Amino acid sequence: MTSAVDNIRALVVGGVPISTRRANGELNLGSPITTITVRELNEAFAALSSCFHDAVLLNAILLTEAGDEVISKITLLSPGSVIIVFDEVESEKRALQLIAMGASECLTVEESNASNIRKTLLKTLERNHGAGWLADQISETLLNSTFEGLVVIDKQSQILLWNPAMERIFEVDRHEATGRLFEEALSALTLKDEGEEIGRALEGKRVISRDRYFYNETTGKSGFFTAFYSPMRNRRGEIVGALGIVKDVTISKLNERKSLEMGQRMVALTNASSNMQWISDCAENRVFFNKRWLEFVGNELDDEQGCGWRRHVHPEDLKRYRETTEDAFESKMPWHIEVRLKGSHGRYVRYFESAFPLFLSDRSFIGYVGYCTDINGGRTTNPKLPQALCGTMTFNSLEMSPIGILNLDKELTVCNANQRIEDLFGVPVKELIGKRISEILSGFDLTTLQVVLSRGERIQLDNHRVLLESESGESVRYWDISLWPQKIAGADTVGVCMSFIEATERYENSRKKEEFVAALVHDLKTPLIGAEQTLDAMLKGAMGPVEAGHEQMLSVLQKSNRSLLTMVQSMIDLHRCESDVLQMSLQSIKLAALARECVEELRVLFNSHGIELKCMIDMRAENLNVMGDRMAIRRVILNLLDNSLKFTPYGGSVTISIRNEGQLVKLDIADTGIGIKESEREKIFAKSFQGEVGRKIHGSAGIGLFVCRKIIRAHSGDITVASNDLNGSTFTINLPLNARKEGLISEFKGAGKAGCNHG
Repeated sequence: MTSAVDNIRALVVGGVPISTRRANGELNLGSPITTITVRELNEAFAALSSCFHDAVLLNAILLTEAGDEVISKITLLSPGSVIIVFDEVESEKRALQLIAMGASECLTVEESNASNIRKTLLKTLERNHGAGWLADQISETLLNSTFEGLVVIDKQSQILLWNPAMERIFEVDRHEATGRLFEEALSALTLKDEGEEIGRALEGKRVISRDRYFYNETTGKSGFFTAFYSPMRNRRGEIVGALGIVKDVTISKLNERKSLEMGQRMVALTNASSNMQWISDCAENRVFFNKRWLEFVGNELDDEQGCGWRRHVHPEDLKRYRETTEDAFESKMPWHIEVRLKGSHGRYVRYFESAFPLFLSDRSFIGYVGYCTDINGGRTTNPKLPQALCGTMTFNSLEMSPIGILNLDKELTVCNANQRIEDLFGVPVKELIGKRISEILSGFDLTTLQVVLSRGERIQLDNHRVLLESESGESVRYWDISLWPQKIAGADTVGVCMSFIEATERYENSRKKEEFVAALVHDLKTPLIGAEQTLDAMLKGAMGPVEAGHEQMLSVLQKSNRSLLTMVQSMIDLHRCESDVLQMSLQSIKLAALARECVEELRVLFNSHGIELKCMIDMRAENLNVMGDRMAIRRVILNLLDNSLKFTPYGGSVTISIRNEGQLVKLDIADTGIGIKESEREKIFAKSFQGEVGRKIHGSAGIGLFVCRKIIRAHSGDITVASNDLNGSTFTINLPLNARKEGLISEFKGAGKAGCNHG
């Protein structure tokens, strides 16, 4: 049998086995095995520390209760040694325990003769040699196939191994590198301090180098790499060299540089913009603000990052702003919103903020980029020249906005328009300049613009229906339109600004939702009406006489059914109201005539309940006009009159009156009813609130007054309630007076009928 190792050294610890002593007293294992015998463990530990032994033949007598510690220490002092234990106790269980402790083999008394020990020793060494060869083959395969560069250096700094990855990274052939000193093999590369890093590894330290630049003058190859150097030790723990793992980081380094350069360009570009710009991450935290933003708020970037920017938003806008942005983040959709922001001067400025989601190539969402456009017109070039209106407003900051902007003079002629207008209207901007707005939007109600000019008020039209004419025919669109006065330094209004935001998709989605809800509520209403009719017929004896107990039960069921029916009807009213508010069309309304119309419609109903309905119009208010949606205001008046009817007892009265106070038209509805508690006067306008008395007298969902106030506030007015001298309640509608000249009424009469009304 051929030995796996030449000159095998075996250390016999604790004396030779009994079977050997019986034979001749000596343990001779034959060539090439040389044995050295020691009696005590301390002697064995000293021998293992001073010289490497291929095998340790250990007498189990020395293994007391701490046998595992003895074997562990032998393994620690001589990691590559084979440990063979000969035991005088013939126990398979004990043999398994010893092997579990780390012994390679365990021989019994009968097996512990010289011949068996020799065979076992050579066999174990041969097996370990095969495992080592397999490990070497695996290591060689890994060295040649790994993507990382591997270099092995001996204590004299000579290169022993240079794998193919090193050739690829540095373009230095392995045959040129192997066997040469490290400095010589890599002399063509600009590797600063690399020799010092390897020297530290040869001293026993693990070293991770930073990213380093290299350049091969021979081939022209250049790039960046990082390296990890670790000391290599022999079986006795002595340092015999160093292993280096080299990683090519050229691509990542170049990408990092490109990202840095791109970031610097982005910062320079955004800082050059006249808009206030920002960038957020995917968790709604804003991580960047451009120079214009920081100058406006007067803060540093660190103060604005995260949620610090929110303190600049007007308190009245913050809730609406947060709802808009949270909904957008959830759906990953763009948003456009008007918001007031507080500058370093302490004043609030109105901005249009637009934000767009950012996605990677794999469609992962990474945040938003947004910018704020000053809707007050931006910077002025010559504020002392009011006649040159288009000169008072530069469109540089608005040119790339997704919001269409038109600038009109006092004659309602287009002076300026940004690029987005061309996309919305399908007409080149140069063809729009100089045209009256009535020529561009033939059906738009010009009286709305006159209100802006004469009163200096802002008007917002949401989901406004627009009929556009083009070569391909007519198309219906829905836009959010804002109108605000254009002023100069002297606070004189010199024109009107109009902004347009595409809202067709949102309108269609809202309409589909409304249709679904309306259908659902209608389906609920139909069986309730059927149940009402059935219960009423049963109570009237349609199915025969009704016993007293059954009559009471049917009455309870009918009352509950009527409550449900009232709630369903209120839900229908609510959804109609919300739809109407979205679709209101402004026109000039004579409030006195509308009030008389409502009174005449309900007079018969009031008379049937024994309640007098009176109408008192102040002469000075007879011909006053308000700007609003006629059908919506009519619904409010009818709803308030109906409420007065419900809560006014037989013999009472309800009076509707109209008067003028300054710039307001006031419509009062006073009754002699049961009144409203002072603690409930504001709560009754809240959604789904019912007063204590109201719940007892008339079951409802508490939606009517909420709907009324919502409609009136959409007209820039308000509704209030107070007690009157007759112990009843007086509801007051305040609407802003349409203070236009009467000549303008006839000039623009009917302008809203052609193509720009709501659907």
